[in-house]
Amino acid sequence: MALSAAATLIALAFSLFVLTHDRASAAPSINDLRAQVQRIQSEVAAIDEQVGAAAEAYNGAVYQLGLITDRIASNRAGIIRATNKLHTVQDELADRLRAEYMAPQPSPMQLFLTTRSASAVANGTEAMERAALRDTAMIHTVRTLRAERVKRAAELKRDEAQAKVEVADKAAKRNAVQALLARRSAVLASAKGELKRELDAEARREAARRAEANRRAQALVRTQTTSGGSSTPAPSTGGGSTPAPPVSSGGSARNAQAARIAMQYLGVPYVWGGATPSGFDCSGLAMYAYAKVGVSMGHYTGAIYAAFPKVAYSDLQPGDMVFFSGLGHMGIYIGGGMMVHAPHTGDVVRVAPIAGRSYVGAVRP
Repeated sequence: MALSAAATLIALAFSLFVLTHDRASAAPSINDLRAQVQRIQSEVAAIDEQVGAAAEAYNGAVYQLGLITDRIASNRAGIIRATNKLHTVQDELADRLRAEYMAPQPSPMQLFLTTRSASAVANGTEAMERAALRDTAMIHTVRTLRAERVKRAAELKRDEAQAKVEVADKAAKRNAVQALLARRSAVLASAKGELKRELDAEARREAARRAEANRRAQALVRTQTTSGGSSTPAPSTGGGSTPAPPVSSGGSARNAQAARIAMQYLGVPYVWGGATPSGFDCSGLAMYAYAKVGVSMGHYTGAIYAAFPKVAYSDLQPGDMVFFSGLGHMGIYIGGGMMVHAPHTGDVVRVAPIAGRSYVGAVRP
């Protein structure tokens, strides 16, 4: 009996040891947590890159729809103008025909036989020729206006059909962005307990790093503005690379001013489709900054890249616009190998190196 009780106690102690050991082994180590944090951050970063490309595809659909809408408006207005002018010319031609019917012009032979003065005959002949030319011009105008109406009506019909396609394309691309954002949120929400706390702590540390980098960049811009400018990049003060401020020496002062304007919005959140100080995406930031210096451009990386002269990498100057990831992303070069850009969802307008990215090219307005 005593032996049986002792065996039971030993079994209970062993079970407790195993249970405690299993719980201890189940608790993730700090290294495990960091590995999981890095995995989740990598997955989110991959989604963010897809969101950026999808957002610019959405901007492209909006841009194409805008072009078609503008053509539709232009053709409708052109049809109205051509119709009104056609009616005017037709009325003038009808008046001429009525006048000709009521008081027909004499033939050149009648004019010669009934007019005594040779100069009067010449004047009458010239008048008839001018009238004939006027009639011919009006008939030509009628034909031209009719042809223009037919052409514009055909273009209008095609554009209206294409607009329906573009509206559907725009909606599909918007849905793609929203699906990616939902996936991003789901990945972050899947983290529980200690892992979520570690992720939140890392996010706070990254936000603090960004805020400090932006503070230094803004201070450099203020110093640059008051000191008159220098093309030499400022040295790093530690804690990460410090961006060179945009400068006026070398390159267009207007373009450098656009870069300075973009730098004023460091810390503004990324918003896909955004083009105001309440939120920017990458092409929206460029469009807004350059509009402030009198340069207009589309809210779409593809349109911006196609609109301006290309610049060699070795010839980059402050204010040049640099493009990456198959035109899926862009920034404004500020000098010293740095750019200001709106990176991706969850981030803010900030400075960053252009090196280490899938560089496409650069343009200069």
